[in-house]
Amino acid sequence: MDFDDRHKAKLNDYLADGIKMVDGWCVPQLWQSIWPLVPHVGLGPVAEIGVFEGKFLIGLIKTFDPEGHFDHAAIDVFDLQEFNLDKAGVGKLAVLDDNISRHGIDVDTVEKVRADSLTLRAADAAKLIAQRGKFKFFSVDGCHEVTHTMNDIEFAMSVIDNKGIIAIDDYLNPDWPGVLEAVSKMYLLRNFPFVPLVYSCNKLFLCSYSYHAKYLNLIRNYLKENHPTTGIKMVTRFGYNTVSVLPKYATWEDLK
Repeated sequence: MDFDDRHKAKLNDYLADGIKMVDGWCVPQLWQSIWPLVPHVGLGPVAEIGVFEGKFLIGLIKTFDPEGHFDHAAIDVFDLQEFNLDKAGVGKLAVLDDNISRHGIDVDTVEKVRADSLTLRAADAAKLIAQRGKFKFFSVDGCHEVTHTMNDIEFAMSVIDNKGIIAIDDYLNPDWPGVLEAVSKMYLLRNFPFVPLVYSCNKLFLCSYSYHAKYLNLIRNYLKENHPTTGIKMVTRFGYNTVSVLPKYATWEDLK
């Protein structure tokens, strides 16, 4: 699959400037670990639980759907604030749609699923897959309590493509210990087909065990060749080799 300069230019425009116009909690340097995987994961739909105002979701759409060929999913309680148990952020549907549109994405290609994620069932997963196929990237950033986080990760696993990536926000954030507890409980109690791959910029990435070794090498080699100032450390998490990535945050380096 050929990812041409136009694709990189569109994404870089958002990461350099557009991302600053959207409120939320992700940084451009996160794409140092995403970009080398894109040609291997492939283009396709993306999804996020806990979209807030769309900061990360917009970047993911520009990454995995640069020409607007796919339909995506934004899952949030939105105005159902009685289910926002940890008060981590208040999703605003009108603001989300405005941000999506302002950054050149057709709002009709992003289905807004208004729900408490604990109510999502196998039938909901089947419906999402039937409508758009399996997701290439799924961001878990909803309620950070243990029960919600475990549920949301397992739901993501049920709808992700085997080549896809799952991102878990606030994995090591001391203000949200429920995320680390949830991940620890999952991997200490049983095995899953998706396993820890990389930790960077406050997020833990999971990938299929089938692609784990390949993706790990792709990320390490890409960072060494294109971002030599980024820190790389191999770390074992729950028995799996992973890489901890520490970019320099002072400036944004364009994708190479």
